[in-house]
Amino acid sequence: MLALMVIGSTPGARAQGNLLREAISSFVGINGYWFTSSSAVQALGTPKFGGDSHFYVRPAHRNGLLITGGLEIAGASDHWLPFTTGNSFSLTGPSFEVSGERGRVGRVVPFVSAGYFVGEVHSEQQFFDTVAVVPSMAVGAELKVHRYVTLTASYRVSGQIGGVDTDGFSLSLKLF
Repeated sequence: MLALMVIGSTPGARAQGNLLREAISSFVGINGYWFTSSSAVQALGTPKFGGDSHFYVRPAHRNGLLITGGLEIAGASDHWLPFTTGNSFSLTGPSFEVSGERGRVGRVVPFVSAGYFVGEVHSEQQFFDTVAVVPSMAVGAELKVHRYVTLTASYRVSGQIGGVDTDGFSLSLKLF
């Protein structure tokens, strides 16, 4: 905790502090993902443990909006721990996000993010792996319930990956 306070105390190091918080949040937070298409349910099953990490540049502030972009990694799998086997899908690629001003406790902040991703589906149920470049967009809202606790709900729409439609709802609880 002391390291987070030291990293966040200097203006030039705030971006590093946010990156560190995002990395810690990937392991400390929990995310659920529910597919809304029958092709994904047949190939992957539902619900899944999910994750959505953003490694974005410092946002530009324009008329009460935050605009940022960078690398996004999203996906869902059978297991909470990374690097495990099972049914899964992932999206990795450049994206941007437009949202309301963040940081206030108790305020609902809407957001939209979109980009082009390398999408991968691994189905042990139907015995296939496939990779495709697909567009994807997520629309949702975020609620900061405490300084270090955030609830997020979103719906993601993506292009089909090997005939599997991975659209679905995501709910997450992030710490830090």
